[in-house]
Amino acid sequence: MKRWICQVMVAASALSLFDGSEAQAASFDCRKATADVEHMICDTPSLSLLDEQLAAAFNPLKNQRSLQSIQSDWLASVRDECETVECLEDAYTRQVRFLTPVPEKSSVNPKSLQPLPAGQGYVQREHPWPRWTLSGMPQGDLGRQRYIVAATRRSGIMHVILFSGDFDKSLFCYRGNLYEYVDKFPGPRPTLHTIAENICLDGADDIGGNDEGKHYAGLIDGMLYYRQQMSTYEFKGMSYALGSNAAPRESSLLHRSLSRSLENAKAVLLFSADNGYGQLGMYYSHVGKSEDIAPGNGPQTRWLIYNPTWNPSRPVVYFINSLSFIWRADLVDKTLSKIIEVDDKTQVHSPTPMEVNGREGVIYLEDDQLMMAIAPDD
Repeated sequence: MKRWICQVMVAASALSLFDGSEAQAASFDCRKATADVEHMICDTPSLSLLDEQLAAAFNPLKNQRSLQSIQSDWLASVRDECETVECLEDAYTRQVRFLTPVPEKSSVNPKSLQPLPAGQGYVQREHPWPRWTLSGMPQGDLGRQRYIVAATRRSGIMHVILFSGDFDKSLFCYRGNLYEYVDKFPGPRPTLHTIAENICLDGADDIGGNDEGKHYAGLIDGMLYYRQQMSTYEFKGMSYALGSNAAPRESSLLHRSLSRSLENAKAVLLFSADNGYGQLGMYYSHVGKSEDIAPGNGPQTRWLIYNPTWNPSRPVVYFINSLSFIWRADLVDKTLSKIIEVDDKTQVHSPTPMEVNGREGVIYLEDDQLMMAIAPDD
């Protein structure tokens, strides 16, 4: 289910720790309990303990806007809908597990990956991930080409750089606005800071293409570096310090990175215009063999693949199909999972890996909305 991320303080029962008192049977003051569910928590020792565990799990995460609001959403749509002790125990147990950091997995050695035997294919499945809206583009932004330029975490806080613009025929570039989203709570409103306005951003070889090619804007040591086109033959290097809200400055340092279909690759993606971007395969050079991931159009699935993107640490690649779906291919368990689906009036762009408290996640765009999806517990 798609949910709004908003700056709502989460109910005190899950977020606030008070000093010890006889009335404190949970993480909140039971003398102030008003709702039936709060009285049930206070009157049931097992629930009081779970509520304290939940508050303890959430406490180190409360400076993240997204998790603040995910927790608020959980209180309203899950916890407060329970009418029995059993329902609450199950809801609390699941949420404590969700908020507990997942131990970092050791990275997979690419040479340990093996292709499927000839004639076998990836198992396709529906596996929707819960998703939330982080932020919308500022009111009045009508750019028709939007994408995520770069994203990272600094001191646990997520920073996302976005661009929204239109094609400038005179300079043969995309002209528009560059933004930063900072996932910090409490934080400023609006949630997007405008880094630069009305610029021709030289962001990548083929923005909006099936494979965007090399990227010329990106992050190095907490700085965004990008190229701004000034005239047909003139470009200017610029830099911006993440989270500073300061004006960009000219820079002699330029950024260039590989296509996202190559960066962090664990094997060689077989993906090109030769087959109309309707197939996706994988070649394992250490064994000299390949396999099909998306084997081409069939009676039930049509493939028009955009922007394959590798997870930096996991043996996983994400890609868009027909601008309406995000798929996840796992090179170890050989599954091809549809994790995001939108209606035919909406388009998805720029799937970008983003770990959330040790859990696998992606951020992406649904039209003018910055979204976050997190892998559920199987």
